[in-house]
Amino acid sequence: MVLGKGDSLFLGFVKLIYSFTQNRQESSSEETQITEWSILPEEPLAGDVLTIQGKTKPNTVTNISVSFSRPVKVNNGSYEYLFENLPIPKGKNRFDVMSSPVKNLNFIVRMFVDFKRSFESNDGVAKFTDENVPPGSYDIVINGEAMDGEEEVKLEFTALQTIMSDNEGIFYFNYETNALPCGDFTVRAGNAEKKITLREIS
Repeated sequence: MVLGKGDSLFLGFVKLIYSFTQNRQESSSEETQITEWSILPEEPLAGDVLTIQGKTKPNTVTNISVSFSRPVKVNNGSYEYLFENLPIPKGKNRFDVMSSPVKNLNFIVRMFVDFKRSFESNDGVAKFTDENVPPGSYDIVINGEAMDGEEEVKLEFTALQTIMSDNEGIFYFNYETNALPCGDFTVRAGNAEKKITLREIS
């Protein structure tokens, strides 16, 4: 059973209730100034938990984001990408997806029923943003129709989590990689940015 974009009332209700239960810390539109930070392990393998820690001003909201892009083969005019058991941690969050060159994009969350939202492209680019997703592990399918004649589409992902530094300005966040593909990633903490490569286990 698939619920379409006009029928996802239950999922929207769950997200609304979840947002009310969280501390009223909003993601900041201004980039937090980071004085020092690190990502461990420095050369992560698939399945590792990334420890992102650093220092900023005390009791300051900080946005942590992980982003990457991957090519996806087109089969009979369609494309599809699957996240299996994608962990969503507790707290304020946002999940952005962009695909191109495509006619449309479907974002499907597999729970006890499938919740589906569909988006038409604009000049071959389709975008989707979701936020305040309740914590848990989800199977997420991203698919749609590619532009005519295309053999490959590009998918771009960004997962953002909002955290608060402590009284000494220290922030700490664990990011699981078990559902992510190997390859290059960009990790941002406030105004700081690092590039990492997730490698296969040999």
